[in-house]
Amino acid sequence: MKKNLFIIGTRPEIIKVAPLVNDVSSKVLFTGQHFNKNMHYDFLSLFEKNVEILNIKTKNLDLDIQKLIAFENLTEIIEQINPDNVIVQGDTYSTLLGAISAKKASKNLFYIESGMRSGDLTQIEEFIRVTVAHLANINFCNHKNNKLNLLNEGINKSKIVQTGSTVYAALNSTKLLSVDVKQKNTILLTLHRPENVDNSKKLFGILNTLDNLNLKILFPVHPRTEAKISDYKNRYENIRFIKPLNYQKFIKNLKECKFVISDSGGLQEECAILKKPLLIPRQFTERPEMLNKFNILVKNNTQLKKEISKLLKGTSSISDPDRFNLLYGKDEVVKKIANYLT
Repeated sequence: MKKNLFIIGTRPEIIKVAPLVNDVSSKVLFTGQHFNKNMHYDFLSLFEKNVEILNIKTKNLDLDIQKLIAFENLTEIIEQINPDNVIVQGDTYSTLLGAISAKKASKNLFYIESGMRSGDLTQIEEFIRVTVAHLANINFCNHKNNKLNLLNEGINKSKIVQTGSTVYAALNSTKLLSVDVKQKNTILLTLHRPENVDNSKKLFGILNTLDNLNLKILFPVHPRTEAKISDYKNRYENIRFIKPLNYQKFIKNLKECKFVISDSGGLQEECAILKKPLLIPRQFTERPEMLNKFNILVKNNTQLKKEISKLLKGTSSISDPDRFNLLYGKDEVVKKIANYLT
């Protein structure tokens, strides 16, 4: 049996690799990039009890390149654990440093969710996606477009496997996929990306726009977003700010809501599976194959108001949830990837 080491550091990574980790013989090295004492323990509970979780003792590494120095010993840790395979996922600093350290330790590197491209190299996530794909021994892709992106970048086809996404399996683990919930007249909002949160004019422009529409908005606030808005929450009458939710509670709220406004990448897949229309306040997306079928990019607040109005009237191109399909596969994805790791 081959020994596998998953290196992860954020909640989306935990969610997406948990079904796979629980299926193969694995250890998990948690970097603590998303460090919130209450929150990350909730998400780590998605792993089964027999999974060994190792923690790097460090401060919050989220989006601070200088703190990557704390990863200098990561190669040494990998060498001590001595796995056959190192697996990374996504487009975070944990992904990048895990990949570099795995190669320095001369370990096989497997990259989950490879080949996504927004075309915007000014975003650090895009740089990470491109870099890690070229380091990986095997790239697991969600979609044929991702595979084509890698081939166009000169990556040998022997290093590319189209598997689909583990998100369906992650959702299925909540036992909520087939559960009927009472629909609420609520819009679910999440914002965490630097392009929105680190730009005060943009962040408060979105919040002001939504508050003025006199709709019920539920906003589970990401810790880095909380730091920007904590002093201003009482300005908003129609936005209910709440603490981050564990995965089970978040999916329940997602199923109950009318539609979603979010800059999250992974949530694009969850919304499609649960047939929830999604508006994305970003300039680009790394999942262009979903646009105008499952979700819509809203590049400014005027467009945001316009698309909300269409959704409320039922005239949007994404108003009909029966048009949604399982673009990235179902539970079989976990077995496809597991076969390469074992």
